[in-house]
Amino acid sequence: MQKLVFVLALMVVFSFNGFSVAAAHDYYGSTITAEQAAQADAIAKSIADEVMSNSAYTTDLQKVRAAAEIVTAYGAKCRYGNDENKYYRSPYGVFISGNMTCAGMVRAMGRVLDFMGYEYVHVNENEWSHQWITLYMDGKQGYIDPSVFPGGLAGYGEYRY
Repeated sequence: MQKLVFVLALMVVFSFNGFSVAAAHDYYGSTITAEQAAQADAIAKSIADEVMSNSAYTTDLQKVRAAAEIVTAYGAKCRYGNDENKYYRSPYGVFISGNMTCAGMVRAMGRVLDFMGYEYVHVNENEWSHQWITLYMDGKQGYIDPSVFPGGLAGYGEYRY
């Protein structure tokens, strides 16, 4: 009960213009081991570190676009669709096993955003619909769709898929 109250309190604290930022995201589900999650997290962290250490990126949008390009490049090497372990819907699928869907791409991008220090919303999470990210960058509402090849999409405003 205390955990639920804490999560709800965080959602209230992180409420922005009509949507809430969840306190925690489910990136890996029950089919990924802790070791597999650590492997994927290491790649996500290395992407975040690479982008955040590049002084050429001076705005949030530049940083997010650069990260989206890298995540999308990983996704471009993947097979699309189901695998028996359901890796396709996690960062492990995108970064390690070579299986992806838009859900996995969003979770991979989300994990990178975590390491970059950004709060975000996973749009249409766990639905049979296209999924993407909304977030605030440079004080403005924006979006990321890492499933658009090549290079992903990131920009200000509302995303019209």
